[in-house]
Amino acid sequence: MPNIREEYDVVVVGAGHAGCEAALAAARMGLETIIFTVSVESIAMMPCNPNIGGSSKGHLVREIDALGGEMGKNIDATFIQSKMLNASKGPAVHSLRAQADKSDYSRRMRNVLENTEHLHIRQAEVSEIIVNDGKIGGVKTVSGAEYIAKAVVLCTGVYLKARCIYGDVSYHTGPNGLQAANHLTQSLIDNGIEVRRFKTGTPARVDKRSVDFSKMTEQFGDKRIVPFSFETDPESIQKDQVAAGLHILMKRHTRLLWIILTVHLFIQEISTEQAQDTVHQLRIRL
Repeated sequence: MPNIREEYDVVVVGAGHAGCEAALAAARMGLETIIFTVSVESIAMMPCNPNIGGSSKGHLVREIDALGGEMGKNIDATFIQSKMLNASKGPAVHSLRAQADKSDYSRRMRNVLENTEHLHIRQAEVSEIIVNDGKIGGVKTVSGAEYIAKAVVLCTGVYLKARCIYGDVSYHTGPNGLQAANHLTQSLIDNGIEVRRFKTGTPARVDKRSVDFSKMTEQFGDKRIVPFSFETDPESIQKDQVAAGLHILMKRHTRLLWIILTVHLFIQEISTEQAQDTVHQLRIRL
């Protein structure tokens, strides 16, 4: 039985924030585009901190919006709290941040992708890039299917040979229990592309019924909400918001021990030079 072989203008690997924007940008320019994800349920999933914007990132989201991107519109439609950070300082460092309803954010972005002309969504793991005489030619999936393309955009996020670490436990998996992309890394290395392992931090999920909010400091959103997107009518997003609770979870020595343990687990599979870089990046003020 012959394997699938299809042709597109652009292949995008990964359907997180970057992948969604890359695929939409290409498709909206009239290019036949296909986007790959290990699960259609994970499109724009936000497995880590479920917010958009913040210091420096808030400016980036608005720049993406000015170029026709979707993130700003999506968070304006799905936020549960919005706040302008650094408001007490000069306007140059003001930075908008919005907490998202994770499910709504993912569901709306998926709907936008599914209803965009020239954009095709495929649930599959890309296992290798196709290179012909030093020029990109497309990608191949673990099933052997080939997708020929003039351009390939890799937005793999934290899925490449991904590991999850909690406490002293480390196991191979993608975010939220999704499968890791275990084959593409070797293909990149074989084609002379340098790869490095990076660490992200994901806050624990807790049932709010088990939390005593009376022992926390309430943090509210702005009374007057500023939209992320220049196309959003400010009056259309003024609504009641969810308050956040601020609490100090760990004493300084406990936090230090946790970081030492995390670094120890993290550097087991990387070089000494990378380990030194990692320790430097994780250095904290005690």
